[in-house]
Amino acid sequence: MFGQIGDEDRRVTPYKIHKRFKIDFYNGVNTATRLGIIPLVAESGSLNGNPGFVSSSADKITFTSGGADYHYYKRPLYTQIKLNFFEFSRPGNRHSHTVAQPQHQLDNNFLPFGHGKPHTETGKTGYHWQTLGLRKLHNTANVISIPQKIYGEKIKTGSIELTDYSTDKTYIIKDDGFGNLYDSNYEANFVSASLTGKGSGSAIGTISYDHGLIMITDTGSYGTVAGQSSGSGGWKLEFEATKTLYEHEYTCLVPEGTFNNSTNLSVSLDRSGSMDIPAGLDNNNLRQLLASPAEGVYDSTEGYSATTSTENFTTHSMFAPYVTTIGLYNDHNDLLAIAKTTRPVRNDPELALNFIVRFDI
Repeated sequence: MFGQIGDEDRRVTPYKIHKRFKIDFYNGVNTATRLGIIPLVAESGSLNGNPGFVSSSADKITFTSGGADYHYYKRPLYTQIKLNFFEFSRPGNRHSHTVAQPQHQLDNNFLPFGHGKPHTETGKTGYHWQTLGLRKLHNTANVISIPQKIYGEKIKTGSIELTDYSTDKTYIIKDDGFGNLYDSNYEANFVSASLTGKGSGSAIGTISYDHGLIMITDTGSYGTVAGQSSGSGGWKLEFEATKTLYEHEYTCLVPEGTFNNSTNLSVSLDRSGSMDIPAGLDNNNLRQLLASPAEGVYDSTEGYSATTSTENFTTHSMFAPYVTTIGLYNDHNDLLAIAKTTRPVRNDPELALNFIVRFDI
């Protein structure tokens, strides 16, 4: 028995889900490279000239996985992140030949510039982005590359926590939700764009949530953060991946007095069957339609026509089938989803029923 579901009874609702990852690259425990999370180094240098970039002699980092070596070159990586994420961080950009500009756009259609407002405190001039040194790239950078299969659609903003043990002091680096990395010990200074007397509290790097790149660009006190060592000077990383799920909701209407027939073998006269079996059907195919031992009742050589008679109890005024399973089909009669009720529901012929089927994809 089939019924049509109208457009007004269908609804698809998207929602974001997040999964938190905890990665170790510290004290001999390495779950990072096993997942494809690679610590890299970017270094400035010319890729042109004579002889130009020569892969055999260029500075690189080599990782071995599955018995194969993979090379990551420092200069091309530097050029890549510079062009993609730090275009305006130095003079000589498209807006000015002499003045660095605020790097507003970091990811696609994402304006993460959370500190673009001017200072309002007495005695301070300029903008927060200038004070904090946002989106500055020097001659080197340490980069943690996270593969898309891990972070999904994007890294959740505000979810980064990088704990680094590369110096005598343990650093806990966080992101501000706008693509900037800072030392959590100086969070108040960073948020207010009010640095300490020694200049602490400024940004130390940048993160691209869409591309899974954590870039430590500070070359001073934080120059060793997110380095190559997985020993006692390594690091731990926590972040949340993002994926969009779609909740499908279908309201299946059962008007009163409908869907009161049954194809169950128990209601057919003498359990004689309620299915048409075409002649010449292979027994293997028959087993897919009927559970044993019912297949032995039918003659697959000549075929079988469904009975039109039912047991007498089906004519009783109190008889009504029970609903336990609802199937959703497309226009080609392909079964797409099956829903089970928590308990059998009597389909009273004098009552209308609504079944709401929900599932996530």
